Amino acid sequence: MFDLPCKRAIGAAALLGATLLTACGGGGSDSSTDPTPASTTITGNKIAGPLDPVQTQLSTSVFIPLTSAVTGTPLQAVVQCSDAIVNGSALDIADTVLVALQAAAANPGSADPAALADSLRLMVVDLTGLLQGLAGQTSGCTTNTLSLAQLEAALHALDGTPLAPLSTQLEPVLAQIIATIGTGSGSGSGSGTTPSLATLATLVAQLNAAMQTAIAQIPASAYSAPIAGGALTTVATALSNLSTLLTAATNMDAAGASTALQALVTNAVTNLLTQVVPLTTLESQSGSDALTAQIASVTAQLQSLLGGSVGTSPASSVFGASLLSALTPLLSPIETLLPTITGPIMDALAGGTASGGTGGALAGTALAPVVNIVSTVLGTLAGGTSGTGSCAFAGIPLLAILCGST
Repeated sequence: MFDLPCKRAIGAAALLGATLLTACGGGGSDSSTDPTPASTTITGNKIAGPLDPVQTQLSTSVFIPLTSAVTGTPLQAVVQCSDAIVNGSALDIADTVLVALQAAAANPGSADPAALADSLRLMVVDLTGLLQGLAGQTSGCTTNTLSLAQLEAALHALDGTPLAPLSTQLEPVLAQIIATIGTGSGSGSGSGTTPSLATLATLVAQLNAAMQTAIAQIPASAYSAPIAGGALTTVATALSNLSTLLTAATNMDAAGASTALQALVTNAVTNLLTQVVPLTTLESQSGSDALTAQIASVTAQLQSLLGGSVGTSPASSVFGASLLSALTPLLSPIETLLPTITGPIMDALAGGTASGGTGGALAGTALAPVVNIVSTVLGTLAGGTSGTGSCAFAGIPLLAILCGST
């Protein structure tokens, strides 16, 4: 690990230096005798594991359709990257720990650190994509690689906006993660190292602390913005749960790791389906949280499956089928909701975003016009802003509650 002065000195710009991993003693050798530069491309990889059926189903059934509805706008990157960070990298890390928990010894401390490091690198790539989306770029998180130059640019893209704390807080931590575990690509000294589980847990704890600080410094109004506000809170919650999980794993606390893993998975699924999918925004129109409460309550079956598999080594096909069975009642209302909202959103965005205005919950950001249009569409569908009292969800058994008293 780096000493404190070096930690403070390392920023995104420092990542572009060829001797980053040897500066401040990080690479274990003198840069004058180790001329091979670190790779300038960060590469992470998806990790296969027991949770794959859940991850695949969430992406194909929910996030691909939602992404399609906002294609060509900055929300495209926000949706894609929320899926990639939470349903992808965070649950991949949970997968790696779950494999260790499902062994007969149920020792979370035996989780494969190389796999965890790979997932953490991919999380850096996808967090960068999220920052790019929040700054107004229209695509992100479609690849597992990222140049260090792109990382530096992304970390300054939010400067001067209400979302700037994300850049300010995340910059030194993302830099330190890559400086510690390497880029995962190339042949230089920084191509990728296999840190200890304790080191990885420390890095994730620092990443979580930075995210929570940033979240606290962003104007509270941002969290009412449909999709984007939900993405921020969903990612922040996932990082908090992830830090708790890896701390328990480092302490070889099987019970604690199991509890933390259940919290990570169930919170990830619930938040993705209710926060990133703008269900809570729609419920605010009706004054009822019946659907989000229903989704939260049926996560008990998913939670029970995860807890019950500790130390049991269940057959992958049987466990996967059980997970999908538990996921079905969670997805049912969302799969009914999506076609009802994606068409009108696409229609509203087809004419461009100039009509959205620059005020609203994300005033001062590139996302403001897009989220304002989406917010208006959602209000109209629920009958809240149409002036007619007409509700698009009336007559749909799973969704009629969204009409409230209109």
